[in-house]
Amino acid sequence: MTIPSPCISVCVTDPDSDLCYGCARTTPEISKWSKYTEEEKKEVIEISRSRMDGWQLEAFDKAYKQKIETGLSPIKKQKLQNKEQ
Repeated sequence: MTIPSPCISVCVTDPDSDLCYGCARTTPEISKWSKYTEEEKKEVIEISRSRMDGWQLEAFDKAYKQKIETGLSPIKKQKLQNKEQ
């Protein structure tokens, strides 16, 4: 099974830490995602989750679970629904 990107469509990077507010990956981790092996992808997700805590981790886990189950993060789903209206 291919591991989906941990991007949950909250694509804003903190200028000081270089971490995405949504998935807590660095810019290099984001840009190299498609080149990673499945093991490297698992490792990046673990590292990213270790950078989060509290509500951010809860929100990420919920959104990523939905993305795995449905193919879309909640935000991406909402954006697509808004386009249809």
